[in-house]
Amino acid sequence: MAPASEASPPAANASLNPPPFQAQQERFIRRPGAETVVSVTQQDKGNQANLREVLEQTPSVYVTDRGENTLGTISMRGSDSSQTGPRSGRGVRGYMDGVPIGRIESGITQAFFDMKAIDYIEVYRGANSLRYGALATGGAINAVSKTGLTAPGVALSGSGGSYGNSFGQLEVGGAKGQFDYYGQVNQYRNDGYEFHSRSESTKASGNFGWRPNENIENRTYVSFSKSEQQLPTSVPLKQLDTYRRSGYDPTNASFPYNLRADYDYQRVVNKTVIRAGDTAFEIAPYFMASQFDHLPSPRAGIVDVKWQDSGISLRAERKTEIAGLPTELVAGFRPTYETAKYRDWQWAAGSAGNQKSKLVYDDSFRSWLTEGFSEAAIEIVPRVRLFAGAQAFWTNRIFRDEYSGPMVPSGGLLGPASSNGRRNYDREFSALNPKLGVNWEHTKDHFWFANISRSTEVPNSGDIFSLLGIEQAVNGLNNPAVQLNLTQDLRMQRAWTAETGIRGGWERFGYDITLYHMRLRDEILSQCALGLIPLNRLTPGQRAQMNGQFACSQSGSLVAYNADRTIHSGIETGFKTRPFVDVLTHRDHVFLNAIWNYTDFRFDNDPVFGSNRLPVLPTHQLFGELGYRHPSGFYASGNIRYVGERQVTFDGSGGDAFIVPAYALYGIKAGWKAPDNSWTLWFEGRNLTNVAYVGDFVPLLKSSDAASGTPSVYPGTGRAFYAGFTKRFN
Repeated sequence: MAPASEASPPAANASLNPPPFQAQQERFIRRPGAETVVSVTQQDKGNQANLREVLEQTPSVYVTDRGENTLGTISMRGSDSSQTGPRSGRGVRGYMDGVPIGRIESGITQAFFDMKAIDYIEVYRGANSLRYGALATGGAINAVSKTGLTAPGVALSGSGGSYGNSFGQLEVGGAKGQFDYYGQVNQYRNDGYEFHSRSESTKASGNFGWRPNENIENRTYVSFSKSEQQLPTSVPLKQLDTYRRSGYDPTNASFPYNLRADYDYQRVVNKTVIRAGDTAFEIAPYFMASQFDHLPSPRAGIVDVKWQDSGISLRAERKTEIAGLPTELVAGFRPTYETAKYRDWQWAAGSAGNQKSKLVYDDSFRSWLTEGFSEAAIEIVPRVRLFAGAQAFWTNRIFRDEYSGPMVPSGGLLGPASSNGRRNYDREFSALNPKLGVNWEHTKDHFWFANISRSTEVPNSGDIFSLLGIEQAVNGLNNPAVQLNLTQDLRMQRAWTAETGIRGGWERFGYDITLYHMRLRDEILSQCALGLIPLNRLTPGQRAQMNGQFACSQSGSLVAYNADRTIHSGIETGFKTRPFVDVLTHRDHVFLNAIWNYTDFRFDNDPVFGSNRLPVLPTHQLFGELGYRHPSGFYASGNIRYVGERQVTFDGSGGDAFIVPAYALYGIKAGWKAPDNSWTLWFEGRNLTNVAYVGDFVPLLKSSDAASGTPSVYPGTGRAFYAGFTKRFN
C-alpha cells in the first residue's frame, strides 16, 4: 500500500543490498499485483512477539491466535485452511533476506522468524511471490534483516507485561569504510494466559557486510535460536467462559505433565551481489539446521526431528530494451537439498513425560527441490508495463522406515507401537506455472493492475507421515481384503488465479484494493482417518481396533486428502489516512488506518460436500486504528480487531453449536520517540473488555465427529497490558 506520508522520506540508495525500506516501498507500488512492504522498525512500538502482531494491518494476512508465542498458523487467500500442527503454513513460502528459511517441503514455521532483528517484511500475495521464484497458493513473505547501515549504534531494549511477559535485547551496529556490521541477542519469556502455556526463547543473529567497490557487495548472515513452548489443552466451545484459563481435561490425562513443542535452529547465509552496468548477479549459498522436540504427547510419545537444508540461490536482474521498449528482466535458479531424521519414543511411566523409554519409530526423509524462474516487465507505452513470467520446478519426496528393533506393543498414552517396516514413500513432482500481468499508472501515483497465474502445492512430509501411519495400522492387520496405498493416491494441488486491483494515494491518503478469484483442483485438505479406511471389509475386532485408534474426536486423527474442486475468492483492502493536520500545533495530525478482508472459500459442486463453505477462516476480518501524533514524538491511538464467524465442520453440520462466534477486541497504544531517536517509550493494552474468544481450532469433517457434542477450541488471551523502552547510544 502507498501510505499517507507523514514526512518526506530521506533519499534512499536502492542499489544497496538489502535496499532500504523507502526504496522498496517505491518499487512495490509499481508492481503488477498485490504486494505490500511493512516496516517493523517504523511501526508504533508494541509487543511484536510474532508475525500476527506485526502484520495485523496487512491486507490478506490471517494468523490464528495461539497467545504471545509463535504457534499460530498463517494463511493468505485461504491457504492451509484445514489443519494446524505439522502442516501449518502450507501455501505461504518463507524467506529471510531473499533466501528460503525453514523446510523446503513445508510452509512457514513462525519460530524461525525473529521479529526483533527484522527491518521490514515484504508480503507477496498469490502469484506475486514469483519475484522470489515461488508461485504459491497464498504467496510469500520475505523478512529483511537490520544491518549496520540501517541500525547503527548501540541499543538496549526491554519490556514487560501481563502473564509474566518479559523481553530484553542488546543491539550493536555500525559501518566504517567498506565494512558494516550488526549483531543482536534477545531473550523472551511469557508464562502464558492459559495454564501450561509458558513460552521462552533466546535468539542471536548478526551480519557482516563488505563493499570493496560500487559494483561488488558481500554479506554474511548468521543466526541461532532456542525456543521452548508449552501447548495448552483445548476446551469445549460451549464452556469457553469457564475453562478459558484453566484448560479442560476431565480425565487428567494431560495435566500431570507439560506438553511442549520446542524448536532450535542454526543458520548461515553468504550473499554476493555483482553489478556490471545494467545487470546485477546474486549468488547466495545457504545452510540451515533445525531441531524439533515434541514431548510428551498423549499417544504420540516423545518426538525428535532433525532437519538440514542446504542450497544455493542464483539470481540475475537486468535493465535493457526489447524492440526498443524499456524492459526489466529477472531470472533465477535455486537447487535445495533437505535431509531429516524422525525418531519417536514411548515415554517412561511416572516420568512426567520427560524421560524416553522404548524407541518405536526411526525414519529418514530426503527431498530435492530445484526451482527456476524468470519474469520480464516491458513498458509498452509510457506508464503501462506488461509482465510475463514463469516458474518451473522438480521435487521428490523419499521417506524410509529404518526401524530395526524388536516389536513394541502400543503404550496407550505413553506412545504408539513400534514401526513394522512398511512406512516407505518415494514420489516425484514437477510443474510449469506461468504468469501474465499489467500495471498502468493512469494518474501520477495511482495504479491499476491485473494478472493471471497458475500455482501448485506438493504434499509435504506432514501429509506423508499422517497417511503412512494409517497404512501401517491397516496393512499391519494382514487382512487380504484391505491393503491401502493412500500416499501414492495423494496428488499435487493445482490452481489458477485471476486478480485485479488499484493502489496509490495522495499526500494524506493511501489505498490498496484487490479482488481475486482462484479455482483449485485437488486442494489438499484434511479429514478423519476413518473416512479413508474401508471398515466394512474388516473383521469386527479389527473394526473396533481402528475405531479406537483413529477416533474422529482426536485431533491427531486428521489426515490429508484431495478435494475435487474448490473456489477461493475474496477482496483485500487497506487504507492509511491523515484526515486532520495541524490540529493542536504545526505538523501534528490525526491518523486513521484500516484493513478489511472478505473471503468466500467453498467446495465447487463436490460429490460429498456440495457447495459448502470451507471451515476455519472467517468471512470478514477487520482491523482499524484511530490516533493522534505530535511532532515532538508523542502518539496515542485506539484500535479494534474484528474476526467474523468461523465454521467448524466441512459438511456444515451441527448448526450454531458448531459455529465459532465472531469477536471484537479493543486495544490502545501510546508512546514517545525522541526526535534524535535516543529514547523510545511505549505502552500497549489489548482486549480491554476481556472478551472470551476463540483464537484457534482444528476443523471437523462433520459434527458427529465431536463425541461431546461441541467442538474443541483454543482460547485467546484475556485483557493484557505491556510497556517497554529502547535506549539508543550513537
